Amino acid sequence: MKGRDDIILYAAAFVAGDLLSGAAGGAIRPAIVLSSVILTLILAFFTAKRRWRATAVAALLMLGAINAAIGRYPPGQTALTHLTETTKATVSYQLNQIAGDGSEGAILSAIAIGDKSRIDRTLKNDFKQSGAMHLIALSGLHIGVLYLFITLTLGILGNSIAARRIRSAVTLALLWSYALVTGLSSSILRAVIMITVYDTGELLGSRRSLMRALAISALITTLASPDAPFKIGFQLSYGAMAGIGIIYPRLKTILDCRSALLEKIWSMVALSLSCQAVTAPLVWLYFGSFPRYFMITNFVAIPLTSAAIYLTPLALITKNLPVAGDFLQMALQTSLRLLKTVIGIIAGL
Repeated sequence: MKGRDDIILYAAAFVAGDLLSGAAGGAIRPAIVLSSVILTLILAFFTAKRRWRATAVAALLMLGAINAAIGRYPPGQTALTHLTETTKATVSYQLNQIAGDGSEGAILSAIAIGDKSRIDRTLKNDFKQSGAMHLIALSGLHIGVLYLFITLTLGILGNSIAARRIRSAVTLALLWSYALVTGLSSSILRAVIMITVYDTGELLGSRRSLMRALAISALITTLASPDAPFKIGFQLSYGAMAGIGIIYPRLKTILDCRSALLEKIWSMVALSLSCQAVTAPLVWLYFGSFPRYFMITNFVAIPLTSAAIYLTPLALITKNLPVAGDFLQMALQTSLRLLKTVIGIIAGL
């Protein structure tokens, strides 16, 4: 491990210390704590060629435990949390206007701002059985689609150094604003911090590293919210990204596809398998089940979800226009209706 990649080891140690402290109070299942500690010890064993590295790992384990202990005394509502709640309610009202008050509107609220309060038990069970819960739980997928949408929209600025800086500044400002609207959930924070690290590093001429950016985001998220690592959403989110960073590059090279179409299909399959390899044990541990048709779900439901995410800002902007607004709202509602139908069919298999 190179010196600048030591942050991966140190972040793992800090998060493991946070989890270990929480386990003392029964806040998290022992298996999760044990796996985190073992991971840290393995990393320390293979990388601590110098004594100061092992010392740093021990120190960060202790600091993580202290961080969790401090987090047991949550502060009251702050001006920031009040602002996010108010903004979220306003956005939810706007979403209802373009998607309606039915199940389509409930799905859109979950996809767009993470508000699952309106999704009934039957619909939620369909998402769970089909392996599509990640679609209605805010995740890196949503940020990735939004990031691509903003990047494509701002592509008209050109590719000069000044244009890249402006595009990066505007993109990060919009992504952080979106993170505030969604309540700064761990999965959204992880994705936004990762993109911030990526874009900032690129502008500064640094080499991009998925695992390093993931480690930095985990460290910052845990510092800001010591109870975050105890939540299943945090574990699934970071587990999926770790699978992409570690397993996916190796799995992708197994097949040599000469066709561009086959290569894209295999890339999607390899990506899905890489995520499931890490998250499946967690899903089984917490829920005692495993979605058998997750591959079908990803191939069909993710494009529909992406379409809904793309259409949402366009429908909001044009909602008062007679022709474009009506067309985009109809397209959005159709994509949500198709998503609901597909999820129901897969759940019933």
